[in-house]
Parts: sequence; C-alpha cells; structure tokens
Amino acid sequence: MKPTPPPILPVKRTVVPAEPELSSRAALNIVRIFVVLLIIPLLFEVASWFSASKTNLAAATVRSGMQWVLMHALTEGNRAVFLGREGWLFEQGELDRWAHATRPGNDVKADLIKLAARLKAQDTPLMVVAIPDRITIYPEQIRPGRFLDVVRMKDEAGRLAELKAAGIDVMDMTEALWEFRDRQPVFFPHDSHWTPEAMKGVALAVNRHIQEKFPRLSSTDTPVINATILGHSDAGDLARRLDPLHAAGMMGVETADLVSIQGIEPDENSPIVLHGGELMRVYDDARLSFGGGGDPPNAGFVTQLSTLVGRPLDVRDLPRANESYEDKKLVIILLPMAELVP
Repeated sequence: MKPTPPPILPVKRTVVPAEPELSSRAALNIVRIFVVLLIIPLLFEVASWFSASKTNLAAATVRSGMQWVLMHALTEGNRAVFLGREGWLFEQGELDRWAHATRPGNDVKADLIKLAARLKAQDTPLMVVAIPDRITIYPEQIRPGRFLDVVRMKDEAGRLAELKAAGIDVMDMTEALWEFRDRQPVFFPHDSHWTPEAMKGVALAVNRHIQEKFPRLSSTDTPVINATILGHSDAGDLARRLDPLHAAGMMGVETADLVSIQGIEPDENSPIVLHGGELMRVYDDARLSFGGGGDPPNAGFVTQLSTLVGRPLDVRDLPRANESYEDKKLVIILLPMAELVP
C-alpha cells in the first residue's frame, strides 16, 4: 500500500508537517529525569541533618568553592571575615568598629560605674582587667609597616580614666601584651581568642596585683592539684566563618598545648568573684575553639588564676543588673576592650 501523502496547504501550496508524537520511551526518560532532579536536592537536605552545621550541603559546597577562588585569586574574604596579610583573618565588625563605620553604643561604662558605687557601699573593691583587640596587638597584619607602639582607639584613654575616677581598679593589659608579643604569640591568626601563653601571662599579672593590693585574699598554702597536658587543634572560629565546610583544608589547623588542672573547682562561696565571657571560657567550653577534651577540661583562665591565687573562685558570666555580692571581698571582671569602647 502506498503511504498517504502529506496534505498540501492550498494558500501557500506547501506541505504541512505532521504533528509530532511522543513515544512511550521518550516519555519514560523525561519522567526519570524529573524524578532524579527531585531526589538529588532531597538527598542533600537529608544528608545535611547529619552534618555539624545543619546547612544545605549543595549550597555549602558551592560557597566553599567560590570562597577558595576569592581567597586564592583575589585575596578576598567574605562579609563576615576580612583576609589580612600573611593569612591573618579578622572580623569585619572589628574593622568597621576601628574605621568608625559602625559604632553601636552600649551601657557597659555606665553599668561598671554603678556597680563600683554599689560595691563601694559594702567596702568591696572592683577590678577591671581590660584585654585589647587583635588589631591593637597586630596592626601590621592589616596595614603593612613597622609599628613602634600599640594602635589604640581615641576613646580608650577617656573611658579608662572615667573608670579610674569612679574608684575602679583598672588593669589595662594593652602595653603588657604588646611587649609580650615579642616573646610569645598573643592571638591566633585564624581564631579570635587569645593563646594559652597570653592567657597565662595575664593570669600571672592579675595574681601579682592581688598579692600587692589584697594580700589577705591570697592563700599561702600550696593546693593539691593534678595537672595533665592536653594537645588540642582547631581550624579557628574565623576560618570556619570564612568556610564552614572546609576550613581546615583551606586554612590549616592551629595547635594549643593546654594544662588541665584538677583540684580547684569553682565555688560560689568564694570571697573572690570572677566575671568573664569567651576569653574566660575558651579553653573549657567545648562549643568554643580548642575547648573540651577533659572531664571537665579545667584549662582556661579560671583554672590558671585559681591555681595562682591558691583558692577557688566564684565564677560568673559578665555582670547582670541587681546581682548579689554579699560577703564578697573582691570582684574581678575580665573585659575585652571592644566591650568598653564599642
């Protein structure tokens, strides 16, 4: 039988092509592709629940690859982290603060002055130990040059003077840590926290100050302790903010040798109160850089100062309103300079 010829359009006198037909095989292939396109993102989402960050792995992988290109080709960080010289990382917020781009105010200075007045009424001294920023100690990692002295914010001297005028015993550790950096590192290149060596140096300085001004609060007895050396490594919190997925592979890891001391546990009945935030807890809290590893770790500033003073401390977070200091003989606040001069 002869095939039926295609119809001819009378107006144009041309052949009209037949309507395309989708074969069953082609339809099945389209369905398969559609199902695969649905399953792949679903698998990424399911897998992300087993990762530490609980993020979408597909997006994290793309970001990680783009960050590698930005870092190695353009020497750029991201919105949260600035890539300095020699691989140093800095928080963008810290740079904005120094450039006066964003200077949100706070009530820390006023609250400290109020607290000092309240403690003075019960004859309890207040000591503030001010810890400088990373930029203050390592300005050459932001701007090349040879710096002969620390780089301070212009508001620092005034804020510290106001605290001293209010009767607060202020220990500004900036100059001491600037000199200390010639012997030991003060901060990590890829982490926002201080090194164990700098932490111990500050603890020694605070202990000497206590012995000179408040000798009755120091114990002359040698406490019975059990010390263990812990070797910890971490990519650094700034490196993880730069690349949450492959921070260690991109930036490497940093190591810290910690001394875990068992035998002097915090005691809320201690006459000495120690207030602090992350700098105080960095080598104890497993959620922070280099934290954990012991049971409990007891390798942070609290343990160092307690061992030197020879007695337990009443350890608290940064001061809150209407906090009780009944029967306390000394209140110490370990305070980053960025909190005092925002």
